[in-house]
Order: sequence, then structure tokens, then C-alpha cells
Amino acid sequence: MTTTLLVKQYAGELTLDLTDLQGSLVDLPSGGMRGLRREKPGWDRAEQELSTRLPLHAAELRVAPDLGTQISTLNTRLARVRAVKRTVEKLAEVAAETEAYLEDQREALVGLVVDSVRKAAKRTDPALMTAFEKTIRYHGQTGLLAAKTRRKNEAATAEEEEAGVPFKGGAALAAAPEGESEDEPQET
Repeated sequence: MTTTLLVKQYAGELTLDLTDLQGSLVDLPSGGMRGLRREKPGWDRAEQELSTRLPLHAAELRVAPDLGTQISTLNTRLARVRAVKRTVEKLAEVAAETEAYLEDQREALVGLVVDSVRKAAKRTDPALMTAFEKTIRYHGQTGLLAAKTRRKNEAATAEEEEAGVPFKGGAALAAAPEGESEDEPQET
């Protein structure tokens, strides 16, 4: 079976320079994000208020006079980290898709080799089956798994039929309560 996909070349960023974030990026231990305070809705309004009013009232509030600058610096870093995060997420998506696509191409070529080995073994040299034994086994494992699953499902269906469990469309039907059948309408 051949997979036909509409494939387009990735045209996004291929390099990522994070040197401007050196000293800002952190690697938390597993579960380390639990309990961290995160941005809430309405930050843009609060940010605007802080940037205009904090410099005027810092002394009165008894907070550091450069607190507004610290908040502004963190906003700039956050914006940069979020931009990097979007790029990295897209690159991860593209890498996963490329991996699957390349595997599909490789598996198609392996299938071509296996088909050629089988045909050549029938026509001229049966020893070719031995020479490519591992490749043939590798290629056929999906089919073997499918056959095993099919036999298992057929056995389960046969057991259900022997037990008298109604079977319709691949799912066992629940038994109707005593005195009622599926064919008779229920009185209300």
C-alpha cells in the first residue's frame, strides 16, 4: 500500500540563537512548575497601570524605585521566551512529521526489496530467502501482528456465539430485562 501525501518543504526557521537568553533560561526538576504563579487574564491592563503609576508612587508604597524597570525587563524576556517557544514547538512538530515521512519512505523501499527477494527466490534462487531472512521477518511483523489479532478476535467471537451472547456489528448486546425483547415495543 502506497501512502500519498501532499508534502511541502518546511520554509520556517532552521537555526535558533538563544544567546540573548543566556542566564534567563531555567531547567526545573520534575514537578518543579507545580505551584508557580502564572500570568492571569487582564495582565495587559495591569501592566499598563504599573508602568504609569508605579514610578509615581514607589516611595509611598515603600518598594524599590526600579521595580517597574524589573517588571519591564521580565516582560521583554517573557516575550522573547514565548517567541522561541513557538519556534521550538513548530520545529518539534516539523521534526516529528519529517521523521514519520522519512520512515514511510524507507519502509516502502524495504518492502520493494522484500518483494524482489520473494520473486527472485521463486524464479531463480531460493537461497535468497535465507540471505534476506531478517529483512523479510522485519517487514512482515505488522502482517503477523494483524493476523494474530484477527485470530484472537475470531476466537472471542466464536466463544461469545457458543455462550449464546447476541453479537451485532462487532459489539455484544446487553441482555434485555426479563419479559422484554428487542422486537416488542415497550408499553409506557
